[in-house]
Amino acid sequence: MRRRLAGILFLLAPTVLAQATGAIPVRVDPRVELLSIVFRLAGAPEYSQGRLPVYNDAVDTWFASFQDHAVIQRAKLLRTTRGISYDAVASLAIHLDGIDPPRFANADTRPERLESRWTKNDALLFLTDLAAFTSDAKVAEFFGSQKGLYAHAEAQMQKVAEKVDMAWFGNFFGERPKARFQVVLGLLNGGGNYGPSALLGDGSEDLYAILGCWEKDDQGLPHYDEKIVPTLVHEYCHSYCNALVDAHYQLLAASGNTLFSMTEASMRRQAYGNGRTLLCESLVRACVIRYRAKAEGAQAAADEAKEQARCSFYWAGELADLLAKDYEGNRKTHATLQTFGPQFAKFYAEYVPRFTASLQKAPKVREMTPAIGTKDVNPATTTLVITFDRPMQDRMWSVVGGGEHFPEIKGQPSYDKERKVLTIPVSLKPAWNYELWLNRGRFDSFRAEDGTALESVHVTFETRAQ
Repeated sequence: MRRRLAGILFLLAPTVLAQATGAIPVRVDPRVELLSIVFRLAGAPEYSQGRLPVYNDAVDTWFASFQDHAVIQRAKLLRTTRGISYDAVASLAIHLDGIDPPRFANADTRPERLESRWTKNDALLFLTDLAAFTSDAKVAEFFGSQKGLYAHAEAQMQKVAEKVDMAWFGNFFGERPKARFQVVLGLLNGGGNYGPSALLGDGSEDLYAILGCWEKDDQGLPHYDEKIVPTLVHEYCHSYCNALVDAHYQLLAASGNTLFSMTEASMRRQAYGNGRTLLCESLVRACVIRYRAKAEGAQAAADEAKEQARCSFYWAGELADLLAKDYEGNRKTHATLQTFGPQFAKFYAEYVPRFTASLQKAPKVREMTPAIGTKDVNPATTTLVITFDRPMQDRMWSVVGGGEHFPEIKGQPSYDKERKVLTIPVSLKPAWNYELWLNRGRFDSFRAEDGTALESVHVTFETRAQ
């Protein structure tokens, strides 16, 4: 369908704003942008991370008068009462038949793969309000006004997408002949990325990598390079791994819940709220390690495993080793990864006791001044004081962070005679948020006398006004 709006010829296809050429289609999808805008206006932080000021300002200016629209109020309610956020928003977007108006292809049927937090009734009521918003706010006209920015982003990402070894997915997981891979750019999402899929009426599938934009060039325009390839592979892997975890969840649930309980603070900071999500993410991350091993070599795979440990998926490297040895090395028995569930269950059953023992052995922070999470720290404070539960290795520390919210360190940290209390000289300013980590990823120099590393500790505090 074509319409002329404000002198701009704008294509309102079900899934395409501008279709780029190449093996994997890359686009800014009107359905995804529409839902992102609505949830940004509703105050959802994950849809308010945009790092393109020119686009953020354009959105905020165009839609400023619609903050109280019915769909915004409904989005707030659904977020509070049903947990509609993050991937649930993206899942609804990809199941729409278009935005003129936004609706399901079959209004009488709830899409099979629509994220489970959406009830049919909630979705239909939301779509009624969304249709009114799309018309009232002249959403299509806004998209038309941004076509230059969208085209630039698509062209940038297309160059990267063409370097992905797409044959790896069929070779590794097993072929899905009716699956189509889609790359969608979510320009309001910052570092937020999602990997939903949709099963269409003809039995075909659309597998999505919805990628945020967290880098811009010197002109403030979207920038993508090869560093995003592991993230792209990660999101596609969800379309394979989540179903496997669900199929074998009875075998995996206990281990997933135990690991989640032991890493809960870190997982929640990454918006992972339960053991099932941890299991899905663990498998996806192990698969990305195997992709990088195939595409880039052993060192890249090792670097990826270290990155996953930094994110508290300490076991991802070992899980990847299991895939290499017992899955990839035994494809006569396991034609696809879907048959490998019992092996994952055995891996976790053996890993969890070892991980539990390592946590018990690890040193711990007994006390910190100012205390973690304190909201009214005196800005005249000149030291951070960390008390450990045992003697630590001298002159060994990893205080990790950077940027404007990292405290200014004014001298060399030092331990007391027993090496249990570390004092760090700092300079703080009033009315400011501070953030740092004690050990993080490969920076793990905080170690007990026996060499056991401190588990990463996230430190935040706020100073009061003068």
